[in-house]
Amino acid sequence: MKELSGKKLAAEIKAALIKEVKKLKAQTGAAPHLIVLQYGEDAASKAYAGRIEKNCEAIGIEFEYQQFIDQPEKFKARLKEANEDDQITSIMVQQPLPAELKDSLEMINPQKDIEGITSASLGKLFVGLETLNPATAEACMEILDYYDIPIKGQRAVVVGRSNIVGKPVSILLQQKHATVTMCHSRTRDLEWELKNADIVVAAVGRAEMIKGEMLNKDSIVIDVGTNFIEGKLLGDVDYDSAAEKVKAITPVPGGVGTVTNQVLMRNIVKSFKNLHKIK
Repeated sequence: MKELSGKKLAAEIKAALIKEVKKLKAQTGAAPHLIVLQYGEDAASKAYAGRIEKNCEAIGIEFEYQQFIDQPEKFKARLKEANEDDQITSIMVQQPLPAELKDSLEMINPQKDIEGITSASLGKLFVGLETLNPATAEACMEILDYYDIPIKGQRAVVVGRSNIVGKPVSILLQQKHATVTMCHSRTRDLEWELKNADIVVAAVGRAEMIKGEMLNKDSIVIDVGTNFIEGKLLGDVDYDSAAEKVKAITPVPGGVGTVTNQVLMRNIVKSFKNLHKIK
């Protein structure tokens, strides 16, 4: 079994971005500027914003964070301002959001939509146009590419159909000519699908749901899961049993999540370049 660590790849992306941001600052006199807007008091969202801030600081990206509690109109007004502010080149709206603010994601200017979550961004991805792709989905593809794992003609099974991972990664795999099956809670025989897969992308959000005996010995497993159980970070795949069986697997932590962090930073730089019309 080969472990598909994301650490070296993430470090390479980060090093390239540090150089690029320095060059862009010299060229334009400005830096990429991210604003993160949070509604409510979700502790995990706040902690995630803190990690993003550290990554931004390391690369030279300007970071701004605002939290709103019981002020839906102020939240929407700030999002509208951020859309129109030329100094702010990237916008992130933290989820979960209350029902009355769900539509605010659609308010994000697609050029500043670094998470690729608006229907405009996802629509471009769907038809194969250049856009800002959801970072986790793109991180999966980066890992496959980095380790020279063939995709063309391969049978790929994606477990989970979220708009930020499952659906976009299935489209990216199809664009690389994989034959893709989407599995979810209503899939009739998940084990059969997994046993017949060359590539498995696990993005279901249930700790260690996929066991080694459900996989085949030639599988490449990309584990997107980030499940905190009793203070420990676990993937959607039971790593110990899967590692004994499969050809290669990403670890959790140190796999997809590590690369996702830097792909998100790269999207921030891309949005800056798009807005400044820099190739």
